[in-house]
Amino acid sequence: MAATTPAQLNPAILSIRLLALLETIPDRSSKKKVHETRTTVRRLEAQLGDCPKKLAKSLKGLRKQAGKVRDIDVHLGILKEPLALGSRSGTAKPDGSENSLGKLRRFLKSERKSQSKGLRALVSSSAPLLKKKLPSVAQRASEHEHNARDANRLCARARKNFLQWTRNIPSDEARLHSLRINTKMLRYSLEPMEQFDEAAELASKFKVVQDAIGEWHDWATLAQLAERELKPATAKPIQRALQAGARREYRKALRAAQSVRTWMTKPVESKAATSKPVMSRPAMKKPAAHAPGSRSLRLVRKAG
Repeated sequence: MAATTPAQLNPAILSIRLLALLETIPDRSSKKKVHETRTTVRRLEAQLGDCPKKLAKSLKGLRKQAGKVRDIDVHLGILKEPLALGSRSGTAKPDGSENSLGKLRRFLKSERKSQSKGLRALVSSSAPLLKKKLPSVAQRASEHEHNARDANRLCARARKNFLQWTRNIPSDEARLHSLRINTKMLRYSLEPMEQFDEAAELASKFKVVQDAIGEWHDWATLAQLAERELKPATAKPIQRALQAGARREYRKALRAAQSVRTWMTKPVESKAATSKPVMSRPAMKKPAAHAPGSRSLRLVRKAG
């Protein structure tokens, strides 16, 4: 998605954008359109807060199905890059590894075709409800104007939540993934207020954390897929390369979360807001409880 201004993140504008995107999905579920659909729905969910149950269910289903297609697109993108399959000095493919890579790509392409079909069917079934209900709900959410006090209050709340969630940086994969989801919601709730310096800075920091954890999750889920789908011994170099990539991105994700927490705990000057934003606050979701001793790569599917 191209860079957006706070005005373009107004719920009414987002609803118009989503309905326009849904018109294109049945004909062409391109990578760009699928990604825009997923992020637009997520931004709407963050700003609408509580909305009619059927509408909320429809948006959630659409986001999750678009997320399945998007995950496959990301995995295919990873496999386009050279993987270190041989010695440490190069990326030459040992005998048999090319066939295994081809098998994995074919599996992902087949899955994308299936999931894209599911997305198109879901769009067709949910579009009537969205066209009927979403514009009025989004318009009501757009009518409330927040002042500088609202902006400062939301920034304080976002800081408090992030510091609480990272008091002990999650060392297990499931809780780290939950941190990403929650951080993403904080970012999306702050985006419409980016004309305020503090809100813009916080949203930028949260994006760093979100992207770093997301990169790890993409590699880790692809490594799991390779472990499940590629059985022959010739696939071991690919599996090891993907697992090594997942470990590398995992360390980066931990560092990103710690870096933002460290930045956040330093004394900062209070920044007054000077513009009129429009937004509503989402309910924050607490990270899932962690079962002691679990360190395996058991992951939940990335939420949209």
